[in-house]
Formats: sequence, C-alpha cells, structure tokens
Amino acid sequence: MNDPEHLHQNIFYSIIDGVLLISSSLTIQESNLTVEDMFHRSRDSFIHRGLEELFPRQPHVLDKVRKVLVTGACYHDVEAKGKRNTPSSRFPVNLTLSPFLESDDSIQGVVILIKNMTLIRELEEQQRPADHLNNLGAVTMGMAHEIRNPLGGIRGSAQLLRQEIKNKSHQEYLDVVVSEVDRIDRMVKRMMDLTRPLNLRMENTNIHKVLEEILMLEKDTLTRKKGRFEQIYDPSLPPIEADEDQLKQVFLNLIKNAIEASRKGGKIQIVTRVSSGYAVKAASSPIPQQNIVVEIIDSGCCGMAGAFGYEAGNYDISMTMGEIGLFPAVRGASSNTLIVASGTSCRHQIRDGAGREAVHVARVLEKALGNK
Repeated sequence: MNDPEHLHQNIFYSIIDGVLLISSSLTIQESNLTVEDMFHRSRDSFIHRGLEELFPRQPHVLDKVRKVLVTGACYHDVEAKGKRNTPSSRFPVNLTLSPFLESDDSIQGVVILIKNMTLIRELEEQQRPADHLNNLGAVTMGMAHEIRNPLGGIRGSAQLLRQEIKNKSHQEYLDVVVSEVDRIDRMVKRMMDLTRPLNLRMENTNIHKVLEEILMLEKDTLTRKKGRFEQIYDPSLPPIEADEDQLKQVFLNLIKNAIEASRKGGKIQIVTRVSSGYAVKAASSPIPQQNIVVEIIDSGCCGMAGAFGYEAGNYDISMTMGEIGLFPAVRGASSNTLIVASGTSCRHQIRDGAGREAVHVARVLEKALGNK
C-alpha cells in the first residue's frame, strides 16, 4: 500500500464510474473494471482500438476528444450512447472529458469518465407522466373555478324567476335548469377533487352508521319518486379501518346513481354482509371469509312479472326490462357469487336472460345449516 504506483492503480480500478484513457491517436489505451461491467465486454475486445468501438457513429464524442487534445479544455455532461454486444446494445451515458498530463504538463491523452444513465433516464420517464398530470391538474383547477363562478348566478337567477312565474309548466322548466346546474356543479367538483392530493384519515369506522347518514340525506329524493330504501344489515360486522369522509362520498355516489336509475315506485336495497370467496366443508356449506362487502342493489322488476313474460307478444318487453339492471348485475357477478331470487318467474328470467342459475332463499338456509 506504500507503493505510490500500486496505490494509484488501486484507485483507478476502484472508481465506480467507468474510466477510459484515450491516446493522442484516439485509441483506447487503458480502462478500469467498471467499463467491462458497464459495456458487458471483456477488456481485450476494445483495448487498443478506436473509441468508435464503444461509441459508434457519434462524431460529437470524437470532436470533444480532439478539442481536449488541442486546447486542454475540460467538457462535462456530454451525452452519448454506449454500445454493448447484447440485444439491448445501446444505453445512455454521461461523459466527462479532461486532459491526461505528463509531469511537464504536456497533454498525452484524454481521460473519459463514463456514468451509466440508464436508471436515471428510466426514473425521468416515470416522472414525466406525473409532471404532466400535475400541469393538467393546475389547468383543470383553473377551468373548474371559471366554470363554477357563473353557475351560482345562473342558479340564483333561475330560482328568482321561478318565484315570479305562476305558470306551472314554466316553473318545471326552471326546476330542470336548477337541477342541471347542480349536476354540472357536482361534476366540476368531482374534477377538482381528482386534482387534489388525497390525504386519508384512517380510523375505526362503523359502516352502518355511515350508510344511515347517507340514506337520511337521500331519503327525500327517493320519496319524490315514490320509492323506498330497504336495509338488510349484518349486525356482526366489525368496525373497519377507513377514512369516513371518503367512504361517505363513495356510498353517496353509489346511492345517488341507484336513485337516478330506479323507476318510479322502485325499491333500493342496501345489503351488508361478511363474504367474498368461500371455503367448502364436506356438506358443501359456504364458510364466509372475513372480508366485508357492501352491496347496493336497484331491484326493479325482473321483466317476467308472473306470467307476463311468458306471453309471446311480451317477450321483447320482458327482456328489455331485465336488461335495465338485473341481467347486467348477474352477468357481472363472479362465478362464486350465489344468486338468490325468491320468485319462480324471477329465477327463470335470470336463467334465460343471464345464463345463471338462481336459488330460493330457503336453499341458501338449507346449505348454511349443513343439510343436503
């Protein structure tokens, strides 16, 4: 270690970046071990060969080497492409060039430090979409504010105008204006929410409490359609770790959609249960795993309506009614989801329209009790 030449050699070979020593004739005179690892090549495959062996068809690299030899200047952050003898042969590198001086300060060659930029470029590529989304978010926020500002004026004017107009049909038109303004405002607010960073406040949350608060808010809306909610809650559900405000927003959106899709006089079921996948006993009785599932079902008429759908003239109407909500929901259910329907005609309709077998609730109870 006391031998200066040996010490310098150890330093040269220990540098984590690639190091090349280029002669005045532009050939590679020396390299460290990192170059072999970086280029996936043995030293013998490029030593005493031209610099083009590692950097082919890149005249700007040779131009910089010549300038260093002539002027003694240093060059930093020279971008280039290294060449390997592998399928993914080209890879990005960053070069630093400086003169190699003899004891009399004469320039004998050029030292090139090579930094592999592959990982950095990949990270930059990954960051680029995020930067784009951030810019898009800023533009969206600005547009959203510009859109929302006049909405308040439109809504207020429509409400004042409604008070002045006595014609009922004209009042209904203004009610539509107010309703659509509110819908646009909700859409814009959702756009704004998407551009904001989501900071979750996780805490023990009672799902049933959250649902009841949402149902209380939307009860009047459904009542105006002469509809009703039906709650079927599993009392054994434990509290879950969740952000209560975000969970409310999710349930509110689902229930609003169910109300909008429901027909006059319809019923919306809100079902909670412990389920998701089944382990099977010898008696084929399902044992629910501990995953909490909440289902909100818009249960309109299946389309069969007793014997109505059996009549040839009513077939198309019957199937169209089924396609409104029932058939898509059944088709979208996973293969291990149990489809339950109490009515005989409903079970036939599900089989004919969605290709799934539905069972009576009594059969579910029978399996749960372990009886065949």
